[in-house]
Amino acid sequence: MITPSINEKRLVRLFCDLAQITSLSGKEGAVARRLSILLRFMGAEIHLDDAGEKIGGETGNLIARFAGTGPGEPFLLCAHMDTVGPADNVRPRIHKDRVTSDGRTILGADCKAGIAIILETLKTLEESRIPHPPIEAVFTVSEEMALLGAKYLDYSKIKARYGLIFDNERPLECVITEAPAANKMDIRVYGIAAHSGVAPERGISAIKVVSKAIAAMKLGRIDFQTTANIGFITGGNAINIIPPLVEMQGEVRSHAPAKLNKQTSHMENCFKRAVRNTSIKVKGKTLKPSYEFLVERKFPGLAISRTNPVLKLIGLNMKELGMKMKTFASGGGTDANIMYGHGIEAPILATGMREVHTTNEYLELKDFFNCARLAVKIVGAAAGKQI
Repeated sequence: MITPSINEKRLVRLFCDLAQITSLSGKEGAVARRLSILLRFMGAEIHLDDAGEKIGGETGNLIARFAGTGPGEPFLLCAHMDTVGPADNVRPRIHKDRVTSDGRTILGADCKAGIAIILETLKTLEESRIPHPPIEAVFTVSEEMALLGAKYLDYSKIKARYGLIFDNERPLECVITEAPAANKMDIRVYGIAAHSGVAPERGISAIKVVSKAIAAMKLGRIDFQTTANIGFITGGNAINIIPPLVEMQGEVRSHAPAKLNKQTSHMENCFKRAVRNTSIKVKGKTLKPSYEFLVERKFPGLAISRTNPVLKLIGLNMKELGMKMKTFASGGGTDANIMYGHGIEAPILATGMREVHTTNEYLELKDFFNCARLAVKIVGAAAGKQI
């Protein structure tokens, strides 16, 4: 297949236009309206699901369908609409080899670079009359908020079993095919309140119990597949009250299900031991603290096989562009994790975004352009393939 001629100026202009639309998690309404107009003009059938209602956001996930112009099963293209902050009045600055913000805000290349690439891919397929299978373009909400949009996506509207997700800040050759599963933990430790000056011996400090538990806990990098963190702690009422309650949130991530469960159990056992080994006697009665340890699967793991047909297309078409594909395991979760749990296998392509979630964020134009070229080639090559 001849390398497609994308419109680089149009692609940069589109990205900059999208970057200037504020779309923090839960507030993607304006960018969803803009995309709906553009996609309808391109001939798409548009559907907004009810994810926004379920998570208290302005809009649901945007699903755009394009009829196939060649054979093949439906093919997914996906990027998320939300960004982190600070994101008010983003002012893109175009340089020779990159796009930056003015330094006061994030740029929003995560993930509006992916959105722009999807739109340019669709335009190039049409303009170059490249046969392609039916395409389902999905633009999710609240990805930055624990992948909520993908969790509540109306999967009855999605027929594709394979596709591409654009949400990777590595060099373009690096394709993410693995990501960990994650457990979220909501923890409460209950002590006993007492006046800290008048009768401290009648109280049990929840903070002290928690300190014992965390001091015994393995956190950070557990091994090459597993990480753990306590990321939020709050507790206490006043400096003259023995604190009766501490609330915490934490997580465990691992590429290995057994290790995920083992580390989660280890963390609970630390609280169990700290509670068991703490007690006081008041008026002849033994009083002890207690705890709650609630675990929720934050997202499933991602494990795309090397035999995945889309991965094969990526490798072949990267070779035609003078690159050699490398597969990587990520430590973070993306929409790909949730979709994988629904039977959709979509490797994650890099878009040129760099230093995301900071005011130093920028978009490297070489990878940005080449990602669009690669996407066109892959979708075109998918026509007639058994995927």
